[in-house]
Amino acid sequence: MKKKIDKIIKDILKNLNHKIIFISKTSTIIEYIKNKYSSKFNSETKFFTIKEFFETISGLKILDHHSILLYFFSFLKKDDFIEKKFHDFFNWGPKILNDFQNIDFNMVNVEYFFYSIISTEKINKWDLDFFKQEKFFFWEKIHKYYYILQSQLLKRGIAYHGMVFKTAISCLDSFLYKNFNTKIVLFLVQNIAFLNQCEKIFTKKIIQQGLVYDLCEKNISILTLKSLNNKKRILNSKTCLQYENLKIIGVSKEIEQVKTVKNIVCKLIKKNKKPNKILLIPGDKNLTIPLAHSIKKLGINIFFNIDCSLNNIPIYYTFYFIFQLLLKKKKFKKFPRKDVIKVLSDGYIQKFFLKRNLILKKLNIENDSDFLFEDEIKKYLSRNDLWIIFKIQTNDIKMILISLIGFIRKFKKLLLTNRRKHFLELNFISKLEIYIQKFRIIVRKTKKLSLEINDVFNIYKQFSHTENIRYIRKNRRGLYVTGFIDVFLENFDVVIITSFNEGVIPPNYYNNKNNSLIPFDMEKKLQINNTNEIFYFHHLTRIIQFSKQTYLIYKDQPDEINSGEKSRFIHRIEINSKISTEKIKKPFFPIKSKRLPIIIDKTKSIIRCLHELIHKGLSPSSIHLYNYNPLLFYYKKILKLRDPEKISYKKKIGKIIHKILKILYDPIKENLITIDCIHEMKKNYEPLVKEVLLEKKEIIEGNNMFFYYIIKNYVEKFISWDEKFVKFGHKIFIKEIEKKVSYILNIGSKKIKLHGIIDRIDEYDGTTRILDYKIGFSKIKEINVSLKNIENIFYDTNYVNTMQLLIYVYLWFQSSILKENKKKSPIIGIISPEMNGDILQIPINIFRVLKTNITYENYKINVLPFLIKRISDLLDPSIPIIEKIY
Repeated sequence: MKKKIDKIIKDILKNLNHKIIFISKTSTIIEYIKNKYSSKFNSETKFFTIKEFFETISGLKILDHHSILLYFFSFLKKDDFIEKKFHDFFNWGPKILNDFQNIDFNMVNVEYFFYSIISTEKINKWDLDFFKQEKFFFWEKIHKYYYILQSQLLKRGIAYHGMVFKTAISCLDSFLYKNFNTKIVLFLVQNIAFLNQCEKIFTKKIIQQGLVYDLCEKNISILTLKSLNNKKRILNSKTCLQYENLKIIGVSKEIEQVKTVKNIVCKLIKKNKKPNKILLIPGDKNLTIPLAHSIKKLGINIFFNIDCSLNNIPIYYTFYFIFQLLLKKKKFKKFPRKDVIKVLSDGYIQKFFLKRNLILKKLNIENDSDFLFEDEIKKYLSRNDLWIIFKIQTNDIKMILISLIGFIRKFKKLLLTNRRKHFLELNFISKLEIYIQKFRIIVRKTKKLSLEINDVFNIYKQFSHTENIRYIRKNRRGLYVTGFIDVFLENFDVVIITSFNEGVIPPNYYNNKNNSLIPFDMEKKLQINNTNEIFYFHHLTRIIQFSKQTYLIYKDQPDEINSGEKSRFIHRIEINSKISTEKIKKPFFPIKSKRLPIIIDKTKSIIRCLHELIHKGLSPSSIHLYNYNPLLFYYKKILKLRDPEKISYKKKIGKIIHKILKILYDPIKENLITIDCIHEMKKNYEPLVKEVLLEKKEIIEGNNMFFYYIIKNYVEKFISWDEKFVKFGHKIFIKEIEKKVSYILNIGSKKIKLHGIIDRIDEYDGTTRILDYKIGFSKIKEINVSLKNIENIFYDTNYVNTMQLLIYVYLWFQSSILKENKKKSPIIGIISPEMNGDILQIPINIFRVLKTNITYENYKINVLPFLIKRISDLLDPSIPIIEKIY
């Protein structure tokens, strides 16, 4: 990118006959131009980010989100809100402020918006009983405060971000008219489709009176209105990328990514790759510190240029524990011993406040009760600065804030002894001090405020979860570390991106309502929030295009951090390319679990529930659940607890594909597949995918866009798979689609109802096939089941697909409808996509030495006994339910 900027600036210097203003959305580009070229331009040349430029022409100063929130709170009148809503301000206030930002950024018609949302609220709250009808309408009050907030801020010459942008756009024509001899040069680093409405209008105006360059294009060109529209169309078309320089790596645990990155960097350095040609992007910024530590161990310097969220900085937890302690003090009127120990054991507290204090040992020796009173704590801490925290009266808001500010200032003084080492901590604590001080001023000026410690804690959470610190530590020779959506000027030979998991890249917060109170359908209708996953995928394609080698590392096992599901972007890449994922199965860090598994004896009530289950029906998926973890089986099948986890994308997609294939193939049941049938399905499948996927929605967007391409591709390839055989003259007779089958299996005195759904039963050139659809990519061409491993099939989770089909073939043999089945020898197989997307039939060969296809007699002798043993063990009262710890 630097070379492009240099070439553009040199061309401008050749024709220097105007006053010039350089503008870019990112400060990185403006700082580079200013530092390198400001001496070559006259003193009238200006350098701005878009934000700075809009502040200049609007005459307003942008205030940080938290300060605006405090102003907003100070303007509220308690009488305008029901008491609960007023005291809950620091939960709903940040969301409303975000909504104000988006309304202004996107130039939404304010009156139309509020008319729509107020009408919706009134309809939702309407009651047939006149006396029960709601009198308070939240959005009516918010409508009023939208204008109050703007009016009050304008009087002070300050504004929130979106308000400045909207005001600046209204002033832009006047500014351009007065400065018609000034040449404005705008640098874009992202497609115009990803700009908010204010930025789009600004870009179009500058095109007409200045120069606009897109630095992401391979060739330098000046944008015109026509080329701008072409860029939008290009974005909407299917992106074709070469992925030869891409490697995808799956690891089992979060921390193993650190070791994987270390190994990659180590190999690169051994091959004489310079560290400053390597870019590291922590997808989850919680991994930044461990990653940096492991790289420094290699003796490699690091160039940091990354946003650090306040809640990712270790000192955040120091104050979090302090607030938890004070919340418990308010609740119990005394201190829980474990919370006291948690605060006193904190690393920062130990280092700065308890260097020679033996209070923790004394507490353990002298007091073994669950609670401690204030007087007991005072004995140990009366001369320690920590006493400021412990003596806080949790129902006196003024004293709470005064005490917190006093403690923060003493803490800050201690951190200042080593500014360089405690750069992040000092930034954190300074921001917190300013924020609480501003809140204290508002509390002092506002009468009749009944706020307590829990309100201050809500403020702290909101502050620490939305504020960032930009951490920059330059080292020209160092390995470069930055965020995923950050702009970097250098070209890198190698890019390593970690935590490439669903919910991280792209992040979840663009798909949920945690940051807004506006209904999703209204957001889309009014185009209020235009940030979406296309932006993230577009950014990823740029990273891949401009690097020689890219590594995407993700965690493939669920834990408390995330679901362990790889990003939808990896799914998309795998569909469009032949890239395979390297799985690191042997962990770098051996897991020594001290926790013993949960063991539950099969009581009479549990046995009764199991008998109810086998009476209703036992499916292959239930047996698999027991194999995977008997405790989960107990929760779901015995206690009938609902699964709190989200259904994975793979399951959602599989369910939709099954439904579509049933609709397509049902009309040709009991018939041969012909070329005419194939053509009819090819004509109908695309609108059918949209119909099933969207249901009542009209637009394919977000996750549905991702689902659409995967499902459409699978169905298309599946039809082509049948077409290929029909064209070669093979006869395929469809017997059943999504066939429900069941049979009562007698095990001693017990009658077990086995049941399942066979995806497809057909006859291929006269031979029966029992087929099961899978959407996961297959790396194997066939599955062989021998006499030696048959028992494992019904116990080992790695054989789940084979076990499922072995149970299905038994149910098919015993089907009362198809009495001739026992005389036949069917082919059983899995239908799965290969890495190139083509559909493959993976045959399951049972005892290949004896016969290619299994017969009923052979099944009864060699397979059925092991199925019976598995079910018997599941029902056996003497075998307890033992949790599996993975």
